[in-house]
Amino acid sequence: MYKIKIFALTSIFYISFFYNALSLEIVRDVELENFTKKIVTSLVKDSGIDADEINYYFIKSNEINAFVTSGNNIFINTELLISANDYREYTAVLAHELAHILGGHIFRTKQEIDNLSSRAFPIYVLGILGILGGASETGLATLMVGSASVQDGFTYYSRTQEASADQAAIKLLCENKIDARYLLEFFDKLNLAIPYSLDKTSYRSTHPTISERTTWVESAIQDQYNKCQYNKNENLQKEFLLLKAKLFGFSHSSDETKAVYKTDKDIDKYARAVANYFSGDHDASINLLEQLITSNPSNPFFRELIAEIYFSKHNYELAIKNQEISIKLLDEENDLYYMMIGNYYLANTNHSDHFGSIKYLRKSLRLNPKNTYSWYLLAKAYAEIGNVPLAEYATAERYYLTGNYEMSLQFAMKSLKNIEKNSTEWYRANDLLNIISNMQSQDS
Repeated sequence: MYKIKIFALTSIFYISFFYNALSLEIVRDVELENFTKKIVTSLVKDSGIDADEINYYFIKSNEINAFVTSGNNIFINTELLISANDYREYTAVLAHELAHILGGHIFRTKQEIDNLSSRAFPIYVLGILGILGGASETGLATLMVGSASVQDGFTYYSRTQEASADQAAIKLLCENKIDARYLLEFFDKLNLAIPYSLDKTSYRSTHPTISERTTWVESAIQDQYNKCQYNKNENLQKEFLLLKAKLFGFSHSSDETKAVYKTDKDIDKYARAVANYFSGDHDASINLLEQLITSNPSNPFFRELIAEIYFSKHNYELAIKNQEISIKLLDEENDLYYMMIGNYYLANTNHSDHFGSIKYLRKSLRLNPKNTYSWYLLAKAYAEIGNVPLAEYATAERYYLTGNYEMSLQFAMKSLKNIEKNSTEWYRANDLLNIISNMQSQDS
């Protein structure tokens, strides 16, 4: 029914989800995730919800879009960031999506669908079984992504929710001293992106018209929030423009990137460095990144990217050196950074490096135990040092997360034959055994 494919382990690496004819490329990137979390944290600090409770998933797509699902999950298309000229446009969109979460709209949407289902109108529910954290097949079921056209009862209900989210977004922005007029800037871009119709009567039919939304937002800003005019944060703007340049180089062709980002500014160099890397011109990318590192020695993301490029050139020593620096420069621990350096250590032929790999991969899994690729690498590292029981245990964890319970059960049973008793892994392998056995007994 679906399958997962890891295309590459890179500073931006992505996983493709296939559900029937649909393919989503979910992007994981520390710079992107950290910037988004920083914005969201500032928006929800007084809302009663913890920013750590919100999950972010980034879709590689040339469409401008964002949506939320149950479980406090926000999905954001990369083109949304690329289309924005100011971090406050992106912040305004995040505020709108957060408003859906804070307003409990997903739960009430499910109730509305239940209420209207007896009328037998076509609601299309996309079920993507599992989303990231590295762990692709576990996580979400039945994402409530509205179809392009549904019956009048639901579309009216949905439009009401969208209008409510717009109003709540304005409140979030203005109370946090962020210029809410940038929500209008986003509307302008959205309006241009919507396929032409005679009067553009709806946005995917579940949203009010752009003109209606613009009128409401303008009125609220003027009447309720005294125009809500605040200065930009120059540091956030600089971070955003670097991030946007990186995403552009990742998602657009090398020629297009070089045509848009052609000056000697750091932002342009960053975009070209990314584009050169993905087009195979590694030496040109390294040259640009070395210039960026010289002028910005405290930026962890330049180090991360150059480490990845050295890894692709099989220069594992320089890959490890730069990744270690990037880890030290990063404000907080990140499972992806530990996973990447664990992979670099594992690629080295030096036997002692396998122990370095295990150390970092265990750190990765401490932060994110659902990172299936870290479990895969950890199993490989244990196998390399001859610790077969722990390799079997790590493989059991990976199969469990990917939903292959039969294989998980087999490897858990294998590991328990020789794994050290009363160790953490021994207890967890027994847990897997009991969980899967109970699941099988309930199904029978």
